[in-house]
Amino acid sequence: MNDHITYNPETHKQPALVADIGGTNARFALCRNGILDETSIQVLACNDYENLDNAVKQYLSDQNTTATAACMAFASPVGECVSMTNNHWTFNCTEMQHKLSLSSFKVINDFTAQALALPALQKEELIKIGVGEANEHAAKLIIGPGTGLGVAGLKEVNDHWLPLPGEGGHAAFSAVTQQDTDVLNHLQSEADFVSWEDVLCGSGLERLYRAHSALSGEHNSLKDFEITTSALQEEGIARQTLLHFCELLGRAASNSALVMGAQGGVYIAGGIIPRFPEFFAESRFRHSFDKNNKMVDYLKDIPTYLVVADNPGLVGACQALDNPLV
Repeated sequence: MNDHITYNPETHKQPALVADIGGTNARFALCRNGILDETSIQVLACNDYENLDNAVKQYLSDQNTTATAACMAFASPVGECVSMTNNHWTFNCTEMQHKLSLSSFKVINDFTAQALALPALQKEELIKIGVGEANEHAAKLIIGPGTGLGVAGLKEVNDHWLPLPGEGGHAAFSAVTQQDTDVLNHLQSEADFVSWEDVLCGSGLERLYRAHSALSGEHNSLKDFEITTSALQEEGIARQTLLHFCELLGRAASNSALVMGAQGGVYIAGGIIPRFPEFFAESRFRHSFDKNNKMVDYLKDIPTYLVVADNPGLVGACQALDNPLV
């Protein structure tokens, strides 16, 4: 939902409410003068509340404050009606705005918030992978394996940042190496269509592990966190799988960067890669990103970063509050 009342942090006396809401937890915080107040961050379990308004009222009561402006990011498709994908919350945005007595209420996708956070991140919240220097006014790309595979762009327009949300994670997975082909053939024995998200998310890592295990003559399965833990401790199928995962992410990011013209940089987010930043930096991610005979020089000039910020979704929601393009 995008209302017609513009939030102005300079004239708004009260703090604004921001939220980053997933299937399990809802993170709330206050935004003061356009800046996230990190001391106000509070995490509430979605299952403990009947609906969004109950959780918001609890948070504001705990903070002993009120808010008349809010921006909330949801890990779900957003529109006038929002039905959370992985919990029971569902609501109409106009009705919710009235329930919460908000004069300004923005509802955005969680990956839109991640994209909007990029210009506000500090140097220490980014780990640069490889070389390349960003054109600060060019388009940026953010891609992140987590529960799914989020992909979004960001473009500067008239001194504001315009998020370009998409569904790139659902594009068809393509094989380049023999290893890719073997894995793809195995996955297609289970499902005719294989997307990038089918191999580049939490469940995708598990699927990739089962494929590598089967191709090695074994038939084991592990949870995604078990795969990463095992891969960091010893050689074996888990390590082989995680290396392949990083390589595939490099190719998916490269493909998306070419489509977006992302000379402003490519940013890796999501809940998986930050678990193993050193392993990721030493993997073939960047080699795979650059591997394109016709466009290698173009790609080598694009910097890639791993986002290690604690609360990029909340930062992005703060950025969206007074952005007229959101």
